[in-house]
Amino acid sequence: MEIKPRVYRQKLIESGDYVEIYDFENFIKINQKRKKRRNKNKIKKDTNDEDKENEQNLKSHFSLRRSRSNIIRLVNSNPDLKVFITLTFDSHKFGDKPFTDFKECNLIFSNFIKRLKRKYPELKYLAVPEFQSDYYHRTNIRKEFGGNIHYHLLSNLPFIQSEELEKIWGYGFIKINNIRQVSAVGPYVAKYIGKELFDGRLNGKKKLFYSRTLNRSKIVITYSRIKEYLNNLKSPLQLLHETTYQAEYVGRVRYRLYKQR
Repeated sequence: MEIKPRVYRQKLIESGDYVEIYDFENFIKINQKRKKRRNKNKIKKDTNDEDKENEQNLKSHFSLRRSRSNIIRLVNSNPDLKVFITLTFDSHKFGDKPFTDFKECNLIFSNFIKRLKRKYPELKYLAVPEFQSDYYHRTNIRKEFGGNIHYHLLSNLPFIQSEELEKIWGYGFIKINNIRQVSAVGPYVAKYIGKELFDGRLNGKKKLFYSRTLNRSKIVITYSRIKEYLNNLKSPLQLLHETTYQAEYVGRVRYRLYKQR
């Protein structure tokens, strides 16, 4: 019977050809909820409000960083996702109706995915919503129908005419980019759409949609299991990036990103 570890200080994440290794200064306990911190220096109400706002901003920033990391890992784990599509809403086609309601637009997007899967049963996808700017780029001129939601969709779709896909979508124009020549698709996609995750209108909303059939990252913890994993590799890993940073709960963290050769 395998005995599962209760604590660990090293974690490895394999996403396709990419491997991340974290070394933590402090032990991390498994399945233990973090206790809420209490600030004993809270005296004035204004200070309390400021502390709460700072804490909320910190949580939002952490959540966004985690979402961006999830995007990169999912893309790296699914190298067949090579078709990048933007889906937009055209208010003029619907009596100048705004498409800013997140719940309504997500339902429209979900129904679009169902129609697309009927035509392409092997469809795999990853999508992120975005609010359009209310103003034209580099000017201060307000758009007549600015602020509509649109979706960035990364998929494994075979070749399809943009007119045909636009007909399946049915709510506005679409744009298709083939990114098969991009060497590092995960960082490319995250850089392109990651900034949209910081839109305040997305706070508390689901920021990432993907098919259940996507491959997921493999996670290995504890020194012994990570050592065994590395020893079983057919060739040495190529170091791409290394950094050290301070984390609130686990202390100093050493992070390394590798690629399998």
